[in-house]
Amino acid sequence: MKNTVWVDEILEALHDVVVEREFKKGESLLRIGEVCEYVGRVEEGALRMFYLDAEGKDISFSFSLTHDIFTHYEGLLSGQVSTMEIEALVDTKVLLIRKKELFELYESSFYWQKIGRLMSDAIFLSAKERIDFLLFYTIEQRYTYLLMKQPEILDVVAQKHIASYIGIQPQSLSRLKKRINKNEELT
Repeated sequence: MKNTVWVDEILEALHDVVVEREFKKGESLLRIGEVCEYVGRVEEGALRMFYLDAEGKDISFSFSLTHDIFTHYEGLLSGQVSTMEIEALVDTKVLLIRKKELFELYESSFYWQKIGRLMSDAIFLSAKERIDFLLFYTIEQRYTYLLMKQPEILDVVAQKHIASYIGIQPQSLSRLKKRINKNEELT
């Protein structure tokens, strides 16, 4: 989810309790089986949220780049353990807001409740976009949409993770990229 003005407002309002953390490439911020207790913003770097399919293969669910907001929202709301893992794709610096302080802020006034609702709405729309992406887009449309929405992704995300995100094998992604480049040369 992209950063918004209201996220900046939340960070300012909670500046005394916001935690800055750094993670090395490959380090996990949240592991499968843990409960998510925070909402975060990527200050520098890149994160990947993934799950394991029935065969134990990891499937990329989302990417969070500089200034993107991330969390395991289902776990944040329900307190259930995560079925997803969040890992740093490169050395990454994040700001973390603990659930307790965030929800206390929401309860402090109608204004902050509205901000909380806007955040929930944005997370819902982001999830709906991902569902539509998987259900209604062809593989080629998924790839071109990803590049249009996050062009910098090719600079920080490994091809195997991009392939799993759009639902194909890495070899198929290489063929898809060649086909797209060939079509662009013809136009």
